[in-house]
Amino acid sequence: MDADKAEFLKEFGSEYGYPNGPKSIDEIRATEFNRLDQKGIVYLDHAGATLYSELQMEAIFKDFSSNIYANPHSQSDSSSATSDIIREVRQQVLDYCNASAKEYKCIFTSGATAALKLVGEAFPWSRESCFMYTMENHNSVLGIREYALSKGAAAFAVDVEDIVNGGGVSGGQEARVKLSPHAIQRRNEEILEEEPNRNAYNLFAFPSECNFSGLRFSLDLANLIKENSERILEGSPFCKGRWIVLVDAAKGCSTCPPDLSKYAVDFVAISFYKVDDKDLLQRRYSCCIVC
Repeated sequence: MDADKAEFLKEFGSEYGYPNGPKSIDEIRATEFNRLDQKGIVYLDHAGATLYSELQMEAIFKDFSSNIYANPHSQSDSSSATSDIIREVRQQVLDYCNASAKEYKCIFTSGATAALKLVGEAFPWSRESCFMYTMENHNSVLGIREYALSKGAAAFAVDVEDIVNGGGVSGGQEARVKLSPHAIQRRNEEILEEEPNRNAYNLFAFPSECNFSGLRFSLDLANLIKENSERILEGSPFCKGRWIVLVDAAKGCSTCPPDLSKYAVDFVAISFYKVDDKDLLQRRYSCCIVC
């Protein structure tokens, strides 16, 4: 062990590398990412493009070489087996987020960006709708603005005031939560003569954890927007509309998966390649959970 690592472990050893896990991070590196040592590489981009492990690839190869997976839309035995696997994985995703299969559906996509794009494309935008999003958001979430604006809807960013850094909006502090809107954007300059009605659909998007700053938002925000939008958005012409909530959990689900039994979230975008769960990692998929 070199001197720099020894000094680091002396100060941070009790918190370093899954201290309560079945394997230390050094053991994981040696047994599952041995190619890093072979090439003398330190890899730091696990938040954006995590590496697959040797054990993961061995499991996938064994699975694919031992089973026959056919088109799940056909009627053969192999097709039925594939359908069973897909159904099992969908349920596994719902269980991971404590989501009821009666209320939520799991849709597999090519990535979290594709999941967010799907929401933007399918949302029932109108001239009375708005897309509201927190300033801390991934570019893929911001791209939803284009779908909203192209349909004549409004879009604006908000700052969430009185949040607790690292913990989000704390329970029991609902009265302190305030959203401060930035300038409203529209694709055209036509202004609505009347306020949006209560049947207009609006979309609010925020990350469970910001990719850039690491700031965590409590999912309490979802409940507050749905149950008390008139207070939270006091003075906004959109406060009386019907609010739908989208949570980008692509980063946050790696350490704190959203509990959908407690929070009124309608859409959740997830990337499991960032999650340190071997059963989920083995499949390396992304998905959108919809209510």
